[in-house]
Amino acid sequence: MEYKEFEGKTLDEAITSAMREIGVQFEELDIQVISEGSKGLFGIMGNKDAKILAARNPNGRTEKSVTKKDLHEQRPTSEETAHTVRGKDIDQAVLEKAKEELKEVLRLMNIESEISIREDNTLEITGDGSGLIIGKRGQTLDALQLILRRIINKGSEAPVRINLDSEGYRKRHIEYLKDIAIKMGQEARHTGRSVSLEKMNPHDRRIIHITLKDDERISTKSVGDGIYKKVMIFPKKASKY
Repeated sequence: MEYKEFEGKTLDEAITSAMREIGVQFEELDIQVISEGSKGLFGIMGNKDAKILAARNPNGRTEKSVTKKDLHEQRPTSEETAHTVRGKDIDQAVLEKAKEELKEVLRLMNIESEISIREDNTLEITGDGSGLIIGKRGQTLDALQLILRRIINKGSEAPVRINLDSEGYRKRHIEYLKDIAIKMGQEARHTGRSVSLEKMNPHDRRIIHITLKDDERISTKSVGDGIYKKVMIFPKKASKY
């Protein structure tokens, strides 16, 4: 493939320029992000354009707007292999041990909270420190969950997938993501322009992709490098670009 460089004030604009010049729809492009751009000081000084390399995908257009890679972005880690014991199948003794370990971690963090085991075998944290435990976009809760899994699975031949929640945050967050996906999908369809969401972790991106996967009028794809990537939503009609 022969790649060509494209620029735009935003990543959306750079990709749209590539679509226009190459004459293809989004799912027919192969994209490599050079820079996502930045607004600079106060959004005025030092602005940097987004840059990408793009080429026509030799495999041609796919029938579905979401690829298998997009739908399965949250790949199992070394502790979440095919032999991992999932939440609902975890032995009660293991859950009690995880509960005690979590209590100790929170004690060391000087956070006073109550811990209970829900019916779905998720450890639920409640108390005055809930906001601190959840953190920005749930990042602190995710970090605590990872730490607890490492503690419980240390030296284990059959790793278990302990899940944490705080004040029902996980459920609310999923509903919020579905809401955002639907609204941004509508915006892409009505305006005929691409829409990009803020950078998300693999789990959150997967929810966006799955929520919109049956809408034949739009296409979604993750763009960027590293764990945190943007989800971009494009209307299907090439004539609108």
